[in-house]
Amino acid sequence: MTDTAAATVRLPAPERRQQLLCVALRVFARLGYHETSMSALASEAGVTKPVLYQHFASKHDLFKEVLAQTGDRLLGAISERAQEQDNPRNAVEAGFRAYYHFFDDSPDAYAVLYGGSLGNDPEFRHDRRRVRDAFAEMVAGLIKAADHADALAMAAGVNGIPEAMIRHWMHEGRCRSADEMATLTARLAWGGLERLA
Repeated sequence: MTDTAAATVRLPAPERRQQLLCVALRVFARLGYHETSMSALASEAGVTKPVLYQHFASKHDLFKEVLAQTGDRLLGAISERAQEQDNPRNAVEAGFRAYYHFFDDSPDAYAVLYGGSLGNDPEFRHDRRRVRDAFAEMVAGLIKAADHADALAMAAGVNGIPEAMIRHWMHEGRCRSADEMATLTARLAWGGLERLA
């Protein structure tokens, strides 16, 4: 069933809220934050603006929740895959594999988390930063530095590798598979991490 078709059916509030978040992810990815209106979101979801406002007080609040939910889903996927591994090298590659598969399955998530939609709003920057910081903490746990601050600084550098590589991958039309990109990213990152883990 499409989001619009689902909207014509009376849904329980939690299901309606989730449906609106899914539609909002798609619309924000396509139009960007500033060009998206609550009217456009309501129309795309097949609901009235009052229904949309029953669930979200403003476009700002809706976008903030889309960012938070998308970031939580990404971190959950990375953490789950990494924790299934039996050594740090495999955990790093599994985390990158989950990262690329997440965005391969949801390019809209990439547009919202890494695109220009965030503007200058400090709260939006904070939500995107939360994803980076959580990933850096996971990587820092693999680094056997005497000082946690040093480990975090190095992990932030490692975090920059997949961010740059995914931008390249998306720009090139995802011409390699997610698994190939994960392997390349792990190879590059592990070259530095191997001496630190």
